[in-house]
Amino acid sequence: MNKRAVIFLLLFAIAASGIYLLFRRDFASGPKLGAFAPDFTLKDAKQQDVPLASLRGKVVLLNFWATWCGPCQEEMPSLEALYQRYKDKGFVVVGVSLDEEGWPAIEAFTRRIPVSFPILLDAQQATSDLYQVYRIPETYLIDPTGKIVDKFVGPQNYDKEIFYRKVERYLPSS
Repeated sequence: MNKRAVIFLLLFAIAASGIYLLFRRDFASGPKLGAFAPDFTLKDAKQQDVPLASLRGKVVLLNFWATWCGPCQEEMPSLEALYQRYKDKGFVVVGVSLDEEGWPAIEAFTRRIPVSFPILLDAQQATSDLYQVYRIPETYLIDPTGKIVDKFVGPQNYDKEIFYRKVERYLPSS
């Protein structure tokens, strides 16, 4: 191999590694697995304050999303199905909307794609900053003690056996 080819391959490897690390940061950023989920308080559709700490004792699937996000729209029906499956067993899905347009955008969205789980508004994106959310959808699974036990970046199909097992592992015993 000539010198020019070796230099090209070396530069290509460095560039590829840099690009990989740049896009990989969403998995490495934010609260770490095993850490307590940072607490926050956001308003629901009735303008009531909902602190994350008020959900202690339940398994929480905390989903950061927005109405304009295509992948978020794709996963909403499966989030709703998972919520319906376990909502009476100590499980809750909490959607944190990053919509700057506020409740009118969310209400229009939920007329089109109905969901019954709680949605909170983070229009100023203070909570998404706290969680270092760089790409949506981004979702955290939080156990009943408030610890983060899993994280999912990008759209998922939550209505599957693998997610049932993840949730069931942390459900409070009856």
